[in-house]
Amino acid sequence: MLDLVLYGPSGPQPLGRPAAVRAEIRNTGGRDLWIAGVLDGSESGLRYPHYRPAVIRADDDSVVARPGPAEDPLVGPLRPGDLRRLAPGESFDPTTGPGCLPLMTFAHYVPERPGRVRYTLTLATEAARPEEWLGGFGLPTSTERDELLALVARVPRTTITAAPLEVDFR
Repeated sequence: MLDLVLYGPSGPQPLGRPAAVRAEIRNTGGRDLWIAGVLDGSESGLRYPHYRPAVIRADDDSVVARPGPAEDPLVGPLRPGDLRRLAPGESFDPTTGPGCLPLMTFAHYVPERPGRVRYTLTLATEAARPEEWLGGFGLPTSTERDELLALVARVPRTTITAAPLEVDFR
């Protein structure tokens, strides 16, 4: 169905700068499916899909970066263009494109000391109610809502975690 992969720089990285880490979602199934990238509120867990990043020190397994609490519980509305169709074998970066946001946990993590860290990312689409995808303000009309919920119903219900990506900072 879906595969989630993290990619990063090769070789040691300098201290004092974030590493260029990117994500890719690939449809490994035999039919089209629908998915959304990182939306307003996805990283903090306020809305689906949840994209939950973390950065963990390899030497002691301490978490050195993760999403902070949401500054504002209101998130923008889901729009039809936020959901995209992936054909079998097709992939995309969930942090780029219409409606997609960068993973701020990765973008803002600047190591303070040398060592290896593991970047992790989990994608969850298993909302208890489809309405948990819609957002918190600017909700659509009933016709638009029905259209959006029909698209959300095409998203596979899953939780997947990318293999950790190790980066060495010196």
